[in-house]
Amino acid sequence: MFVRRKHNRSGTTSIQVIAKVDGKYRVQKSFGSSRDEAVLAKLEREARQWADEHEFGEALFAPAGAAEYDAIMAGIGQDQLRLVGPDLVYGRLFDKIGFGAVRTSDNDIFKSLVVTRLYRPGSKLKTLRHMAYFMNKFYDEDKIYRYLDELCWRPDARRKAQTYDVKHDVEQVTYEQTKRVLGGTVAVVFYDTTTMYFESREDDVRIPGWSKDGKNANPQVVLGLLVGPGGNPIGYEIHPGNTYEGHTMIPIIEKLQQRFGFPKPIVVADAGLLSKENIRDLEEGGYEYILGARIRSQGEQFKEQVAGLGLSNGQSTSLQITKTRRMVVTMSDARARKNAADRERGLKRLEKRFRTDKLTKDKLNNRGYNRFLTMSGDATIKIDYDKVAKDERLDGYKGYTTNSALPDDRVIEEYGYLFMIERAFRFCKTDLDIRPMYHRLFNRIEAHVCICFVAYTIMLELERILKAAGSGISLDRARFLAEKIYQIDYVNPYDGKRKSVLLHTKEQPEVTELLDIISANC
Repeated sequence: MFVRRKHNRSGTTSIQVIAKVDGKYRVQKSFGSSRDEAVLAKLEREARQWADEHEFGEALFAPAGAAEYDAIMAGIGQDQLRLVGPDLVYGRLFDKIGFGAVRTSDNDIFKSLVVTRLYRPGSKLKTLRHMAYFMNKFYDEDKIYRYLDELCWRPDARRKAQTYDVKHDVEQVTYEQTKRVLGGTVAVVFYDTTTMYFESREDDVRIPGWSKDGKNANPQVVLGLLVGPGGNPIGYEIHPGNTYEGHTMIPIIEKLQQRFGFPKPIVVADAGLLSKENIRDLEEGGYEYILGARIRSQGEQFKEQVAGLGLSNGQSTSLQITKTRRMVVTMSDARARKNAADRERGLKRLEKRFRTDKLTKDKLNNRGYNRFLTMSGDATIKIDYDKVAKDERLDGYKGYTTNSALPDDRVIEEYGYLFMIERAFRFCKTDLDIRPMYHRLFNRIEAHVCICFVAYTIMLELERILKAAGSGISLDRARFLAEKIYQIDYVNPYDGKRKSVLLHTKEQPEVTELLDIISANC
C-alpha cells in the first residue's frame, strides 16, 4: 500500500491509499480533498497510519521531512496554546491550603478569580479577558456577576433560599492554615484598619470619611484585618466608610476568638486604637494587650516624668499607670533625630503662615504642630517657644501601654511585629490592586474583598515555602516566572492520543526550581 495525491479538475487534491490487487492499482480508501497544504498533510498522516495498520499492523512510514513538520506547526491554533504557570503555582497552593473545599456554587470560577488576581489583578471585565485570551477559560460576564452576588451576601428577609456563608468558610480555612504555620495555637493577634476607596457615588455603606489613601473626597469602606504572628491572616470585617476605627477592634476579636475557640490572645494594636473605651472593654473581656501610646498626648505631670528618665539609646523602663496597667518607655537616637526634623518642618510651616495669614482662635488645638500656638493677653495668636522646648525633651521616647506580665523587651518586640499587618495592607493595595473598587452592591464588594483575602493568604504561603526551601526567588520573581510557563495541547496524528507539553525557557533554571518547590510542598 502507498499514499497517493490525486489532482482533481476542480483544483483540489485528493488523498488516497492505493494497493496493487490482481496486477492492478486500486483505491483502498479516500481520506478527503483540499486546497490547503496543512489540511493535506494532516490527511496524508491519517492515510499512512491507516495503511500501516491494515497492511503491517505497525507504522513503517517516517515523516516526510521539514515540509511535513512545517505543515504540522502551521496547523496549531491559539486555542491549543494556553498560560498554565499561574495554575501550576497559585492554583496548587489554593488547593493545598484548603480553599478547594470551600463551598460555593462554582469552585472553578472562585479558583480562577483568585489565581488571576494574583498574577494579573484588575477589574472583573479585564479579568475575564485575561482568562479568555491567555488561559482558555471562557466565562460569561453576567455569570461572573451573578456568581459574585452569591459568593458573599448579607442576610435579607427577602431571600428565602439557603446560601453558603463563603466568608465564614474562607476564614475557617485561613485560621487552620495560620495554626499549621505557627505550629499550634494563636497566642498573639495583631489588628489594624485601612480604607479602600471607590470611583463611584456614595450610598449607605460607601461613605466619604478620613481616608488613609488621601482620597477624602471619594466614597470608601473601612477594612479591619486580624492576623497572627508573621502576618498570617485570621479574619476581616468591612465597615461603612465613616466608621471610627476604634469601634471596630473589640467585636472582630471576640467573634473570631469565640468561633475558633483559641485561648484569649494578647492583642497588639497601634496608637490609633488606644482609647479609654477600648482599654476598658479589653480588660473587662479578660484580654491582655499591647497598645501603642502617644506620650505627647499624656498629662503634663506624666510627660515631665518621662522627660526626667534620662534613658540612653536602646534603654527602656516601665512606668506604672494603674494597679494592672503600665507603660513601657523606650529611647531611640534615630527616633529622636526624626522627631527633631519633623518638628523643625512643622515650625517652619507655622512661621510661614504667620507671614502670609492671620491665625485665628480656631487654630488653638492639639492637631499636629498647632499645639505650639498660644494666645497672649491682647488676643493675638503666637508661637509659644517654651512649649517647643518642653516638646524637645521628649524626642526619641516611645510608649507602649500594656496590662500583660511580659518583660519590657518582649512587649517592645511583640509591638514591633505590628509592621506585618501594615505589610499585609501594602500587599493588598499594590500587588493585588484591591482598590479602587468599581462595585456598587455591597455583596459584590464583600466578594471582591474575599477574593483578595484568599489571594493574600496564598501569596504569604508561597513566600513562606520559598524561604523554607532556601530559594532566592522573590514573590515578584515568582509572578514573573509563572507568566512564562505555557502549555500546548495537541492530538498525536499517528495514535490519535491527546498530549500536552509544557513550554518554558529551558535556559532559566529558576522556572524548574519554582515548579519543583511547589510540587514538593503540594
